[in-house]
Amino acid sequence: MRVRSHALTTLPGFLSDRGYLANAVGHLTIDILNSTPSLLLALFSVALGLTNTAVGLIATAYTFANSLSQPLFGWLSDRYGVGKLSAVGAWWMSVFYTLALLSPGWWAIVFMVTAALGSAAFHPEGTVKARQVPLAQVTTAVSVFFLFGQMGAGIGPSIAGTLLQHGGPSGLLVLVALNAVAGWAMWHYRPHNEPMRAVTAVERAEPALRLGLPVLVLFAFVLFARMTLQSTTVTFLPKHLHDQGWLPGQFGLALSMILIGGAIGNVVGGHLADRMGRRPVIIFSLFLAAPALGAYLHLPGVLFYGILFLAGVCITAGHSVSVVLAQAMLPGRQGLASGLTLGFMFAGGAIGAAAAGWLGDRIGLEQVLAGMAGVALAGGVAALALPPALFVHDRRS
Repeated sequence: MRVRSHALTTLPGFLSDRGYLANAVGHLTIDILNSTPSLLLALFSVALGLTNTAVGLIATAYTFANSLSQPLFGWLSDRYGVGKLSAVGAWWMSVFYTLALLSPGWWAIVFMVTAALGSAAFHPEGTVKARQVPLAQVTTAVSVFFLFGQMGAGIGPSIAGTLLQHGGPSGLLVLVALNAVAGWAMWHYRPHNEPMRAVTAVERAEPALRLGLPVLVLFAFVLFARMTLQSTTVTFLPKHLHDQGWLPGQFGLALSMILIGGAIGNVVGGHLADRMGRRPVIIFSLFLAAPALGAYLHLPGVLFYGILFLAGVCITAGHSVSVVLAQAMLPGRQGLASGLTLGFMFAGGAIGAAAAGWLGDRIGLEQVLAGMAGVALAGGVAALALPPALFVHDRRS
């Protein structure tokens, strides 16, 4: 016990904070569960006779339940700021996933969609808790927090698929139990570098940025563009490669490249933002994504996978940075800022991918995927047009 305790205290910075680690692991287990609906719907579709349209609508309902309610939970976190809503969200998710896995017929669908509200409750407060670290490490800490979620989304399908193959829907109860344990850890441990109420009290004294509607529209478009790039490429690249005769192992590797690149880019972008400022990271990540997205489909072999990896790095480099920036725009209302930003990004990405699918039926998926380079350029131009006043908290929030 002494050796483990000593090792824990010698970890650098926020990584030695048990509250931070509990929060990050909670993000991992929650997003593992968030990665399973498509697999469950594949099974339920046979028993319930679901059409592709019905499957798409249910998946959209899950995404909307997970995203559109986040501003409400962010407001609740700010209003009652006890730091426990994220743990309750994890437990809610475990309870309703258990009901979904053990219930027959359409009740399984109802409980699964209802479980998404637990994820919505976790994310705003979880993001705020992730920034309860020394000010110089805020963006890095938030990016590592999101890295845990991205890891969960990345490894979740393979783990869940194996459990489903050998144990059916009830096999996923193992993941549900792990998520409940993570909820217990979040309930008992909180980041101790800067208690949540103390940070809120200090930041309430800071004046909110007075931003006009055009600036908010530009910022919203930057968020929408970034999530459309990610959701469209992740959703439709495997199908496009399958249509071109690629083997599952090949387009599975392609998907892994962009997801792994995104996980790394998120941390790299957060680290660079703490050193260089958020504005250049938000701007240049989108401009650099454009040539990669426009070129990878026409490159052979290793170059295809390598440029796709770089595209993933660039697409996601500004993700955590944008969330931290939104929090700085609403001092004292960081939970609401997190909920609004994450909810808008998730919902916007789903809408963008749906529009891309509709367009792909008319002009072809290859043209749509290549066209994401134009979306990246448009997002970069919008980011470049954001006024410097938006980044007034860049070095101290």
